Amino acid sequence: MGKKYYCDYCDKSMVATQSIIRTHIKGVVHQKLVNEHYQQYKDPETILQEESMKKPCTRFARGECQFGGICRYSHYTQEQIMNLRAYMATKSKTTDNNPPSFEDLYKKLQNDKSTISSMDDKNTMIYDENGVTHVLPWSYNHIFDAYGNNLPPSIKKFKTSDFSDAVITNWG
Repeated sequence: MGKKYYCDYCDKSMVATQSIIRTHIKGVVHQKLVNEHYQQYKDPETILQEESMKKPCTRFARGECQFGGICRYSHYTQEQIMNLRAYMATKSKTTDNNPPSFEDLYKKLQNDKSTISSMDDKNTMIYDENGVTHVLPWSYNHIFDAYGNNLPPSIKKFKTSDFSDAVITNWG
């Protein structure tokens, strides 16, 4: 039966001879489909640059343009081009700030770690009336303070007085 050539853009199979493949690739339909395929991967800046140089396509406005993506005239309306310009303006405003260096990010991370560990120390250390410090192996979430004494015992904040009257028994 012979070898076949399959065009992914056109979704067609044809005999794999050099002349047939070359004719197909030079065809208007194939070029249009290839251009439409790659159009979806273009960034807005490139689209704006290409389309602002073109004149508007009068046939496209009437719905008669058969060239699609390979038309030498613009298929974007003035409103769409203005929207692209506005998008690019907002994008350029947000990217004007230089990204932080690696050293700055590292220093920020180290500072965040030290503040978190100092906050954890405040949450896990208990001082009793004798001045003895007790370190708890967990941290307490201060969001629970808003509930007052309505919390179940498993998530209440411990006080040293809670342990002074505790009765310790042998288990097992």
